[in-house]
Amino acid sequence: MMKKKMIAAVSALCMAGTVYASVGNAVYAESAQSEFTDETTALQERIYCIASVSKMYSTLAVMQLVDEGKVELDAPVTKYLPDFKMNDERYKDITVRMLMNHTSGIPLGLPTNHYLYEDVDSFVHDNTLDIVSGLRFKADPGEYACYDNMGFSLMEHIVENVSGMSFTDYVRKNIAAKIGADHTGTAWSLYAGDLGDTQVSLYRGSLPIEYPYEMTAGSGGIYATASDVANFGSAFFTGNDILLSDDAKTQMSTRWNDDKKYESYGLGWDFVEQVKYEKENIKVMGKGGDVPYMTSSLLVAPDEQISIAVLTAGNGSSQYAGLMASALMDVALAEQGKAVSDLTPPEPEITDTIPDHYQKYEGLYCCGTFGIAEICRITFDDTIMYKEDLGTDNASPERFKITEGGGFVKVNDSGKMTSDREIVYFEEKDGKIFIRTELFAVYPGLGNKADSTYTGEKMEENPVSPSVQQSWDELSQTVFVTYNEKWTSQNYETPFYQLVTDEAFPGYILAKSNRGVTVTRAEKMTDEEHADFFTSIPSTANRDLYDIEITQQTYADKTSAISLNLSDGTRCRSVDSLPEFTTDTTEISLHSGEAVWYRIGSDMDGKSIAVERPDNSAVFVYNKFRELLYSTHIRDAVNTIDLPADGYIAFVGETGSSVKIFK
Repeated sequence: MMKKKMIAAVSALCMAGTVYASVGNAVYAESAQSEFTDETTALQERIYCIASVSKMYSTLAVMQLVDEGKVELDAPVTKYLPDFKMNDERYKDITVRMLMNHTSGIPLGLPTNHYLYEDVDSFVHDNTLDIVSGLRFKADPGEYACYDNMGFSLMEHIVENVSGMSFTDYVRKNIAAKIGADHTGTAWSLYAGDLGDTQVSLYRGSLPIEYPYEMTAGSGGIYATASDVANFGSAFFTGNDILLSDDAKTQMSTRWNDDKKYESYGLGWDFVEQVKYEKENIKVMGKGGDVPYMTSSLLVAPDEQISIAVLTAGNGSSQYAGLMASALMDVALAEQGKAVSDLTPPEPEITDTIPDHYQKYEGLYCCGTFGIAEICRITFDDTIMYKEDLGTDNASPERFKITEGGGFVKVNDSGKMTSDREIVYFEEKDGKIFIRTELFAVYPGLGNKADSTYTGEKMEENPVSPSVQQSWDELSQTVFVTYNEKWTSQNYETPFYQLVTDEAFPGYILAKSNRGVTVTRAEKMTDEEHADFFTSIPSTANRDLYDIEITQQTYADKTSAISLNLSDGTRCRSVDSLPEFTTDTTEISLHSGEAVWYRIGSDMDGKSIAVERPDNSAVFVYNKFRELLYSTHIRDAVNTIDLPADGYIAFVGETGSSVKIFK
């Protein structure tokens, strides 16, 4: 009953999902489908991008080389990648182990051109070392764990350098073939070129667009069926030596740090301990992943020999896939007579008065989770702590009451604790003040989760000259658009950036982009042209950081204007500098590496155009709210394009070709 109920719950959250549970030598399958699912597609042939669960494959590959004596976990990365370097001599201290447990201190997440619509391109792979070479550190190597995609892209290169074969071939020969995973590979082995009978169809359900392939194979670009992933998970069962030695698996399932205040990363694993199972003395490791339109979760109980894989397509989240996997794990454990009960919410005792010494914690903080960083202000009165997000439209501060344990629990306007128990603590270390949050989250019908992690850092004053502040204030009055991604890049769905300054946080800015949800990064002004990341929050709240540089650029349309440059490789142009798209526009010359952008002129308001374009090109149209209205990546896209008032249009392609416009 529980199994069917939980599958139905996930079916309501995503377009389609496939679940496999491997228990010992037996494999069980379920399909969670909506009415849009192609019922004629054979379950075993549905291939999904397994997103960051791919990190377990690159980790396992390196650990195989460790088993063979070809790689040492605590040797420097430079031993296996002689060309690896960064803008700081500390790069020589990064070890292979640090890449696996997210402690390398590398700030960057994913570079440009990492999601490409049905286009297998080696740009990211070929440029990984160049991209990393220009980066500075966010922390000393080994200082703390913070989720890092780039480390696993580097591991992809280690596998290739040491083994002498491509990562794709290594996975196929040394992992997939050994466990009979016939539908496991990368975009290169499954979708590149004409591969005849070996080419298979990526499962899309009824996605109305082409699918963006993940071009970082080591960190997120493995493709597989759910049964293949569950069988892969069984390789971590105690006593199973098909792919790894027990010693290698033990190292992978060991926490990077014994302090429970930190996230419980292992080598590759998101967690190697979870309160729910730990209280029953059951070891469960897990890894989740998200890419556009696909999510994944892998849970393994090695001693009980249970492996659960949940893969979904559509609009979902690995958070929900993980909850479903956990529910199925509970069912499998119960069948072995090992009942696991849900966690109960903490019931802290609230006290009436906040002691005066907490006043020192008032001030500005950079707060966030999973790389979404806001600037917030914390203040106290006699009984309430207020946490107010700044630079946003959120006008109502969150309210917290002090508990007997010294934490502050979130309450509603009536002063009652919320069902999601959020308790924050202030901690001082190394001369800095951090916020640590214990969160008990309830997901109706799906279960609950308990986490403890650092989520904020008190900001120092950053006095800058009036001219520096004015320069960034002026930049905050405009909107920027990405212009340097390939024509197949998925990032053109949400290419807009905006800088936010506020008199409430002088000397700082918020950089906002929209990647399905609004994503913000806090930056510290250094001069008129530079703003840098500055936080040292010892958790995944500090992931995916970048610096900003403002330069002068002469564009293909001969316009000279500023360019907003991010250290992840993104380049953006101010919309104020864009030419108007008018009735006189009849042909657009395309340029590799530079999208041709227009503001839609008033004489085109409400009119329609038709385009004649070359194969390697794309057209995107956005309204004045910067929402995507039209893309040639939409399946069966019509050739007639309606133009919105005060909107934007972008043409992206390759040098030497052009797009013709017909009114």
